[in-house]
Amino acid sequence: MRVIIMKHRIFFILIAALFLMTSCGTDNDVDPSLMVFDTTSPERNSFDQWLQDNYTKPYNINFIYRYIDKETDQSYNVIPADFDKAKALAILIKHVWLDAYAEAVGEDFIKTYSPRVYQLIGSAEYSSGGDNSIKLGTAEGGLKVTVFRVNAINPSTPWIDQESIFPNTAADNPMDMNYWFFHTLHHEFCHILTQTKNYSTEFQGISSGDYQTTNWVNVKNSDAPAMGFTSGYGSSEYNEDFAEIYAFYVTHTPSAFKKLLEASIIETDVQAIDKNGNPVYKKDSQGNYIPQTDANGNIIYQKDPETGEIVYTKVTDAEGKVTYEPVPAYVPEMEKDYTAYNKLVAKFNILYDYFKLTWGIDLDKLRDVVLKRSKEVEKGVDISDNKMCVIK
Repeated sequence: MRVIIMKHRIFFILIAALFLMTSCGTDNDVDPSLMVFDTTSPERNSFDQWLQDNYTKPYNINFIYRYIDKETDQSYNVIPADFDKAKALAILIKHVWLDAYAEAVGEDFIKTYSPRVYQLIGSAEYSSGGDNSIKLGTAEGGLKVTVFRVNAINPSTPWIDQESIFPNTAADNPMDMNYWFFHTLHHEFCHILTQTKNYSTEFQGISSGDYQTTNWVNVKNSDAPAMGFTSGYGSSEYNEDFAEIYAFYVTHTPSAFKKLLEASIIETDVQAIDKNGNPVYKKDSQGNYIPQTDANGNIIYQKDPETGEIVYTKVTDAEGKVTYEPVPAYVPEMEKDYTAYNKLVAKFNILYDYFKLTWGIDLDKLRDVVLKRSKEVEKGVDISDNKMCVIK
């Protein structure tokens, strides 16, 4: 034991001596070529400085627009973001997304919970699983968000579609920035918040039997509402379902959300059919024919003596002559199935209460701010070095 103690003493003496040698000397005593860390300030262009002033200093965000291979998924082939389009998107993201939360919820909130790294990639990133799915964005542990397809935007005429419930996802001219960028940013941010504070497990059970797992890529957006979802991607699993409802609600007008809910209502007809397959009288809920009546409420139908089917109506003219005419086809009565509608509404109510009670966020207020700021960029952005702003 004594020998071990002596060895430790010698070790600490050597460490102390080394510390004195390196800390008490002058700058001239250190060979710059032996320095491990780069102590020089990085060279910044005007855009870099703008990012420092508008992202790093106020929000502690590192905005990466240059291509850095170690920051990307090496299993995919991607290309760098165009410099001018990266500048335009940086302005738009700050105005429409980042500052919207600062205005609606407060600067402290977005400073605390915003991802610390934003990365721009020029091209899309396609799934390697052979399902032809495409990534609109990724969020890594709540710290980093990657945005793809930057090179497809048009900085002079940005288009943010707030009305269409089924966006044209294939069109680039005009490119819907709401679908490709802002919806994605809200979606990924929702994941960050729900990973920080859980939402009610009741949400998971509402559509538990309807999720498509890997088959979600075959669910068209236009078919999703009738299944109780806002999009095909939302049908993949409950966390994506939650984030898709959130992102749709805060990026679309109230009328668009109403149209989405209406699209979830399934209508079916309950008309009766004669022996030839032609529609005739409507049936009641027990399957009985609803007979046609005259002005006095008298039933005026006639049955086929052989089959018993209602095939003729009894008509009496002004002279009292009685004739029987074929039963006319009626506009079918539509039955409405509210199953998917009720599921979608139930999930939204849980989501709405979660943000109100857990985060103190009024989703209606946030939506109004997002819609307002989206309208403000319709004239485009000025990417000149001395301005870098939204065109008023």
